[in-house]
Amino acid sequence: PLRRNKYVGAVRAAKSYQVSFNIKPWGTAHGWRNVLHFTTGGNYGREGWRIPGVWFFSRTTRLHIRASRRGGHNDGCDPRQHLPRHRNTKVTIRVAFGRLDVFYGRRLVCRNRNYRNPTVPRKRVKVYVADPWYHRAPARVGQVVYRRLGRSVRRVRRSRRVRRTRRVRGGKMMVRRTTPLRRNKYVGAVRAAKSYQVSFNIKPWGTAHGWRNVLHFTTGGNYGRYGWRMPAVWFFSRTTRLHIRASRRGGHNDGCDPRQHLPRHRNTRVTIRVAHGRMDVFYNRRLVCRSNNYRHPTVPRKRVKVYVADPWHHPAPARVGWVSYRRLR
Repeated sequence: PLRRNKYVGAVRAAKSYQVSFNIKPWGTAHGWRNVLHFTTGGNYGREGWRIPGVWFFSRTTRLHIRASRRGGHNDGCDPRQHLPRHRNTKVTIRVAFGRLDVFYGRRLVCRNRNYRNPTVPRKRVKVYVADPWYHRAPARVGQVVYRRLGRSVRRVRRSRRVRRTRRVRGGKMMVRRTTPLRRNKYVGAVRAAKSYQVSFNIKPWGTAHGWRNVLHFTTGGNYGRYGWRMPAVWFFSRTTRLHIRASRRGGHNDGCDPRQHLPRHRNTRVTIRVAHGRMDVFYNRRLVCRSNNYRHPTVPRKRVKVYVADPWHHPAPARVGWVSYRRLR
């Protein structure tokens, strides 16, 4: 059984790592209940103090998992599934390839794509099962393993099938499976080009008040500088009509807004092409909008982050998939 303030050792931190353990809950209790805690010193408030830390939510067996990263000392991922009582579950927490993945057994139950820069403290990391700051969870825990992951692990786990699906006629596939939009979902980065094409499938199921984001390519922020929208797509308030912005010289918020509204509960293939001095928008290969102001589109030197949807707006009520970025000659 877990015991409060049980120090079991220390490990050397790595940028890519995996923590796994067996857990068998026998009940629930009021308040945050700690399972294990990897920390360079304290409980909360600094990078490196939760890498990772695991708790039970109050009066449940649902896990609350935190893992420090640059810009988010208390970021993490909370699986929706509750652990079964009186049964062993193998939990694996993996921080690698820009993601935080959580597995129950071999089944992926939670993913956070904000881990391009996880915290890598220089000092050794103390391990508690459970920590001294919280009451222990009502559970038995064993087989706790910390594993440093290297490049060799990446080569083994990256299958040929994955490599094929990420290549799109000279471009890059950012999202494959069609899923509901989620706020602040970072999916990767691309190298910008003067001429480019962004395409995606979208299936709206409704409308909502205010600007609702679909996707956002940016070098950093939301609005006000060149490179912060290249492109970015929203729903107009209470409609399924697209508002499309793409930065250019002399107009950081220029763009093109098709008049047609997207049909609900049906897939539409949207293509945004910036090339030959124009910005063109297509719905299922049909031209629906054109702007002739793009002789000098923005071409930032740094890599462009991709969000589906972004952290600055609520997500649009839609499912989006097959998001690709293609550099054009």
